[in-house]
Amino acid sequence: MQCFLKKLVTTLLLLNMIVSYVQCSWDPYQVLGLKRGASVTDIRRAYKQSAREWHPDKNKNENAETKFVEVNKAYELLSDPVRRKLFDQKGVVDDSLNRQMHNSHAGFGDGASFFSDHGGFRFQFKMSEMTAFHQYRITMRRYENQIFPQSQTQPYLIFIYSEWCMMCLHVLPMWQKLVEDLNPIGINLATVHFDQEVELAHKLGGRRGELPHIVLVMESRILYYKHDEFSTSKVIEFIRSRFPRNLVVPVKDETSDEFLNGWRDNKVRVLLFGKLELVRLRYLTLAFKYRSHIIFGYAQLNLETTRALVEKFGISSKLDSLLVFQEDSDRPAARQSMADFPYSTLQDLVETNKYLQLPRLSSQKMLDALCPPESSTVRRRLCAILVTNDREEDEEAREQLRHFMRQFKFSRDRIAFSYVFREKQAEFLRTLLEDGQSPTEATTKVVIVWRQDVQHLSYSWVSQPFVSGADNWNSSTDYLYRSLTKIMGTAQPLAHSTVMKELVDEYAQGILGRITARLVTAAEVLGDHITRQELLAVGSVVGTVLFIAAVGYVMTYLVRLEEETIQRKNKTVSKTPRPTTTELKLHELRSETYNGMVRLLKPGCRTVVLLLDTESMDVLIPKFHKAVWPYRKNKSLLFGWMNIDRGLPWYSRLLSLALKIIDDDEGPEVTLDSNAVKPKNCVGTVISLNGHRRYFCIYHARHPECISDNGGKRMQNMARRLTVSNRSINDASGAFMGFDTSLEESENSDVERGDFSTSMDKEPLIVNGLGSQTERLATDLALEGLPNWLDRLFEGTTQRYNINYWPDFGNF
Repeated sequence: MQCFLKKLVTTLLLLNMIVSYVQCSWDPYQVLGLKRGASVTDIRRAYKQSAREWHPDKNKNENAETKFVEVNKAYELLSDPVRRKLFDQKGVVDDSLNRQMHNSHAGFGDGASFFSDHGGFRFQFKMSEMTAFHQYRITMRRYENQIFPQSQTQPYLIFIYSEWCMMCLHVLPMWQKLVEDLNPIGINLATVHFDQEVELAHKLGGRRGELPHIVLVMESRILYYKHDEFSTSKVIEFIRSRFPRNLVVPVKDETSDEFLNGWRDNKVRVLLFGKLELVRLRYLTLAFKYRSHIIFGYAQLNLETTRALVEKFGISSKLDSLLVFQEDSDRPAARQSMADFPYSTLQDLVETNKYLQLPRLSSQKMLDALCPPESSTVRRRLCAILVTNDREEDEEAREQLRHFMRQFKFSRDRIAFSYVFREKQAEFLRTLLEDGQSPTEATTKVVIVWRQDVQHLSYSWVSQPFVSGADNWNSSTDYLYRSLTKIMGTAQPLAHSTVMKELVDEYAQGILGRITARLVTAAEVLGDHITRQELLAVGSVVGTVLFIAAVGYVMTYLVRLEEETIQRKNKTVSKTPRPTTTELKLHELRSETYNGMVRLLKPGCRTVVLLLDTESMDVLIPKFHKAVWPYRKNKSLLFGWMNIDRGLPWYSRLLSLALKIIDDDEGPEVTLDSNAVKPKNCVGTVISLNGHRRYFCIYHARHPECISDNGGKRMQNMARRLTVSNRSINDASGAFMGFDTSLEESENSDVERGDFSTSMDKEPLIVNGLGSQTERLATDLALEGLPNWLDRLFEGTTQRYNINYWPDFGNF
């Protein structure tokens, strides 16, 4: 028995030594690819990279799960300062905490566990800890129907997490602290479970390998938290930086009067006093919620620049104070002082006084808030509207109505007083006409309105004008009081009913303001979505492009400067300037040059020839020279001209060969009568000859290809039909020039409208340079469309006319 016990003890000691050796041989720094002494930021960055690489959902390697557990174990050790120090000094991997957790939470009832081959390590998420995230979880439906619309007045901080995310548990204390600090001051918090709300998580910018992910939804915009460090102070700093600028205006002694007297913009003024230089976050949240109705200002206590303001309103230097101002800038409508304002107290105080004593109906939202629809005739809510003009003279009447309200103190639940500018809300007032006529009195009258539903309302005009001034005070107020009392004391309907027109939003941004706001928003969105590395890459590309453009501009400038210098030198050497560009020569096409210009052309080369006569030579050659000048450096092109009086037989033979190919490759050869080709009608024709491939292209002002480019209607009126013997219009040989052969001009046709006869028996053949009915084309317009035709020629979009061989020149 003793021998057995000795063997058992020896075996256990040996196993313990082996386990200790395995534990000591495992290095968390090596698992994360770090060196000893790595910073917390380096450890976090290495963990994210390794976790993303070995996550079981992304890596299909059979050892991925084991490696992922090792990565989390290494990060858990190195992120704990105490355990890291113990490992650095003694090489101890203390896993007793995990074993205790396993013993107290056996099985999978409260968490999910994974076993490791290294010292019995257990990677475990406790469901009790994840409950802190689950209780704030939202769905896509709630986000779209509630959170996103409410973000116009209330910010939402959203945390995206996953049960596979070790870092999410690491920041759990921070999240709980944010819930405690932000919820009471008007900032709502929510969570999104990545695995259960994948679509919503992706919409908020969350990625599995980059969890946890924090966003702020504000003003219907999604703002990303990009800081590497997850801490309460950093998140609060991020939230504070995303509030609009000048949301709370700094107020000092010299600016206090301007601030308090600005109520004519139809907004209440709230003045906050505090000891801190920085405006408290709860004040920013309050100002953000009520920014459409109230302008907030902040004055810091215990400063020389605010001493007069503090003394004027009797503000305590030891307490935070809030003052609400309506039309009276010297006497606040409400005030409150406390050492630490609860957000609910601030909200109740502002909500009660968010409108002026006599507000202006400046938008439909204002009307809906002051005069909501009330279908019940028993407890109907009325609205007394004073109609005035936007001028200083009518301010006295408005002030008199405020005095009337303070004197009689009608319940706001029964009747709301307001005023409207006649010139700004003309459409709305046009629906309140009395018997189809405007009120007879000139300026200030009161109309009583009851909104039965969203569109329909009843109204009655107070017959006596509400006239300001001491002499009229008693009569105006007494008559208005009796009229209101009578209407409120009976359930009878008002005198008239109508369908309401919506009020114009007087503070709506113009098109320029909306464009500017969109550009600013787009820039902010790009800034939120583009990382620093991406921004550097884009900046590098833009900088490179700008550098290349700058170098190109400098080189162009230097070349131009050099050319100017050479020209100046040439002028000093000789009075006759020498051309600095390649010379363009025009060769005459005749029997001596025919073979070199046409038959013996190399493959890929072409000859462009202008047809002219002696009379038109001086006019057409300069224009032809100018048109082909840009192509002078192209060595595959040869330019020339031909006197049609000499080359007419050759040109007629060329047309005959093209007609034969078009009509029928096997048919009889077509020979044009020399009298059918009129030299005068050929003047201004340009033909491009491809000697090697035996085809040519043709330009002429009458050609349908050129009519749209050559003077529009003016040139189209000059186009005429040409006739070749008695050939029918249906003969295909007539189409080889590219003209429309299906139209015949009658005596009553309108060439500009294209109103031609479609007779198929009497239509003459439309051929350039043929026919006895052709009118002479004006010489100065003959080459007007040549540049556009040359562009199409070198693009290969002009019509080509093939021939079997090149006819001899001069053998006719």
